[in-house]
Amino acid sequence: MIECEVMICGFGPVGQLLALLLTDLGVKVIAVDEADDVYSLPRAAVIDDEVLRIFQSVGLDAAALANAQAQKSVSFVTNRGKKLEVLRPAQGDLGHPPLVSIHQPSMERTMVAAVAERGQADVRWGTRVETVDRAADHVDAYVRSTAGGKTTRIRSRYLVACDGGRSFVRRSLQIPFGGSTFAQRWLVLDGLLDKPLAKVPHPHFFGDVNRPTVSLPMSSGRHRWEWMLHPGEDAAEFEQPARIRELAAPYITDEEVEFERAVVYTFHVRRAESWRAGRVLLAGDSAHLTPPFAGQGFSSGARDAQNLAWKLEAVLRGAPQQLLESYEVERRPHVTSMQNLAVRWGGIVQTSNPTVGKIRDGVLGALNSTGVLALIREQVKPLPTYGQGFFATRPAKLPFNRSVGALFPQAERIDEMLGNRWSVVADSPAIARAWRERGVTSIVSPVDSWLRSNDCEWALLRPDKFVFATGAADDISATATNLEKLVGA
Repeated sequence: MIECEVMICGFGPVGQLLALLLTDLGVKVIAVDEADDVYSLPRAAVIDDEVLRIFQSVGLDAAALANAQAQKSVSFVTNRGKKLEVLRPAQGDLGHPPLVSIHQPSMERTMVAAVAERGQADVRWGTRVETVDRAADHVDAYVRSTAGGKTTRIRSRYLVACDGGRSFVRRSLQIPFGGSTFAQRWLVLDGLLDKPLAKVPHPHFFGDVNRPTVSLPMSSGRHRWEWMLHPGEDAAEFEQPARIRELAAPYITDEEVEFERAVVYTFHVRRAESWRAGRVLLAGDSAHLTPPFAGQGFSSGARDAQNLAWKLEAVLRGAPQQLLESYEVERRPHVTSMQNLAVRWGGIVQTSNPTVGKIRDGVLGALNSTGVLALIREQVKPLPTYGQGFFATRPAKLPFNRSVGALFPQAERIDEMLGNRWSVVADSPAIARAWRERGVTSIVSPVDSWLRSNDCEWALLRPDKFVFATGAADDISATATNLEKLVGA
């Protein structure tokens, strides 16, 4: 029998990121995956500034950006061909570009190499989980090499399933996976380019009611197209080389394009009924599936990993297990809001009824001509805040009123001064010193406008940089005592 503190089933991008976050906190990890290596073809196409901030916390944001392209504009093209700018992802408050196109295999190889360099996680490729047995104080997983041989028992204090939408762990625990599939199928085509496509240099959504289409630059030298298929159309016919060249031709001028992959997907909107069964937790696609229209598939899984990592480490070091209950309480509503955003935007793009398309284009045109579209195109994504969960006080009901429960902004890469533990940003050296005397990392905040606007002298941040508490000098002693009681920090 082999033992560890946390076993990760599924070593895709969410499992890889979770392994990095846990091992950086000193947690002993074993990760297994049926595959022999990183999947060689891209699936996720974009990440956002929240994910880049998580990558920053494990020292990989620069490496991730080295194989990526920041997108500064997103267009919607009406059925009559009028182009409208619907999203302008300007530099946000988190210290990173808000919308970045990636090449998933390159991103995964970066994380896998970082896990190997740290040497703190036991990664077992080509290993299949056959049985999961839960007990009161541990989880036993019986695994076997995909090449055959004897089973091995791995005993862990906690097990996290990152094994995808068809999660063996979730199914073996008989956790329902509710939701629905989208009625429409989409052809996804990835291509290698010698230079960016001049006609579509940034993401475009084409509201052609005859063939809704998405055009998306990926990492440098790569491009993705997606075309909606109508009921009754033969998917195999659309995957033929001649057909995909015909579909892609209108977007290509003098660029050299090599098509890498063409596959038809039916997108899903699903959530597991429960994301925790005792000492087993679900993360990423094993817990929820999101259509790609808002680019939130991997991003949601990355947030899961960050939310779980510090809580697992705290519980392993003596914090009450109830802390883990806040994982789903916090993450499920945010995942649901992202799914709803993707469904709404997908519904706009997928319109194939000419009358509905005409109404849609009219509404978008009116929003554009009145300036409303300009106001909302930088505010489309829901704010990264939690309405409930593990906080000193219940966050405000309305997201834009929240201080507690909000993700603290980042200026001047302050996360690297704050580290990956509990920390404080203060409005004065005296306040910062008072917190340091209580053993909490503290800096004078370069984002003093946030403290002023929230009428506080300090903000106590969780390891994931969400605001746990705010207060004045007189509140420090009681808050520090409460924190030690809750998590031993």
